[in-house]
Amino acid sequence: MRAPMLLALSALLALPALAGVRTEQKSLPLKAGGTLSVSTANSPIHVEGWDRDEVAVTAQIEDSEDRPVRWEMRAEGAGVTVEALFPKAAWGIHLGHGPSCAFTVKVPRSVVGTFTTSNDIIAAGGFGGSLTFRTTNDDITLEHLDGAVAVSTTNGAITARHLKASLKGSTTNDTLRLEDVEGGIDLATTNSAVVASGLDGRDQGIALRTTNGDMTIDLGRATGVVHARTSRHEEVRIERKGVDLLESGGGQLKVRIPGSAQAIDLSTTNGSITLR
Repeated sequence: MRAPMLLALSALLALPALAGVRTEQKSLPLKAGGTLSVSTANSPIHVEGWDRDEVAVTAQIEDSEDRPVRWEMRAEGAGVTVEALFPKAAWGIHLGHGPSCAFTVKVPRSVVGTFTTSNDIIAAGGFGGSLTFRTTNDDITLEHLDGAVAVSTTNGAITARHLKASLKGSTTNDTLRLEDVEGGIDLATTNSAVVASGLDGRDQGIALRTTNGDMTIDLGRATGVVHARTSRHEEVRIERKGVDLLESGGGQLKVRIPGSAQAIDLSTTNGSITLR
């Protein structure tokens, strides 16, 4: 019985063929304002804007003979779709990491774009439009974007710097970091901190939420009615001058920063809130 058992175990733990690494490039025309969809899995996506009516993609692929990866770039109507195609996982136990297809994408300065991966980062900057970024278990970093941005991850930080855009989305178990964001904001996380500076809101409102984490908020140019809420045993500190106290007590504080009537909502549990 020993030999059959060893053969079965060898089949389960069969090592894939030596992994190959290659780089492939493709491009297609896309006018500014066109639609773009980019998707992969277990691989990073990097996106940057350029002054061309064209989408150019560099794919960095790592795979093996028994689990090959391919990808497609195709025109669909007035848009372009970029998609990594992975093999189904073979039966058994595979040692080492699985196949990957990382995308570096250059896009027109304005697009209607959706960028999706899993278990890896997304980094984007230098363009605008109606933009959606989705991953899991890793970070999303956005810089120098404009328009309207939706962002979603889990177990990863969301970092946004120098945006002239509205920003909505959520993560879990990691930090929200904002710097110089001029549009309206609606963001949430859990079990981590929120750190923000140089906000505006553009009268669209600002909502920042977490649980079990501190919040340090420098509103910058943002004005309006601030409602800050935390647990009764925690503290809300107002370090900003020239505010009007409207209400306080029980872990809540409401103040008015003269200049507009926009709602600024800051909420946590088991953490302090510092407003500057």
